[in-house]
Amino acid sequence: MYNLDYPVMKTERAKTHLDALNRELNIFLSRDDTLVRKYYEKGSRYICRTEFAGVPKIVGMLLGEFLYCMRSGLDQLAWHLALQTARDTEDSAHRVCFPIFETIAGTKNWKNWQRVIKLFPNSVAGVIEALQPYKGPGSPKDHALWQLNALCNIDKHRIIPIHSQEAPIFVPITDPPARIEHLDDPDAIEVSVSLADAAKLKFDPKGSMTIVFGEWGSDFVIPRERLSEIYNFVRDNVIPRFSRFISKAPESPVMRVAGATAVHNG
Repeated sequence: MYNLDYPVMKTERAKTHLDALNRELNIFLSRDDTLVRKYYEKGSRYICRTEFAGVPKIVGMLLGEFLYCMRSGLDQLAWHLALQTARDTEDSAHRVCFPIFETIAGTKNWKNWQRVIKLFPNSVAGVIEALQPYKGPGSPKDHALWQLNALCNIDKHRIIPIHSQEAPIFVPITDPPARIEHLDDPDAIEVSVSLADAAKLKFDPKGSMTIVFGEWGSDFVIPRERLSEIYNFVRDNVIPRFSRFISKAPESPVMRVAGATAVHNG
């Protein structure tokens, strides 16, 4: 079998994208126009409108590139770990991947699991199974591999929502109480009080925004810091477990010449 060069290189390349992603987010969060508050009067109300700037598009691209390198590195690892017969058989070769299962309960899940895990030697299959999200002590959805796979599946078809540009918004205690209005614009919110309570509302509180990634309208959201934890888990806890199954040679992919053509000058 090949050595671990390519899975390791893929993981290292993922870190390059992750570092670039964090740089872009830090720049975005430090901008003066990332979070803007506007104060004005309307009728008998004094209003604070808080507007959030859109996240730069490059953030979504860098996130996708980070995830792709991580996931494809695991799949390349799986290819080298698979049985030779699995790699040589057309029917099974396209099924070779690093499986990530939330559960194997139920007939369909069990059959899908068996189709994949049988492509590996028993010793390798045992290590793969021990790493599965359903084998963890907590919820499978809290497992680093489950989260990696879920984000990858979103990115395959659409941009991963960078939702919840969260920031603390102060709502003063007033009588009558302050009103909070969520507008049609998802990046803006208004808080209003009576004109008599304007002084309690007119200020510029400082608070850090948080960026999370996940699925719109679901409970699947992870903070940006979780990406580093996913990276560290794959680098430190997944890839090294398979080193005993991988030989140290060759150091580079085998190159083959399909043919040679003689060229005559003159």
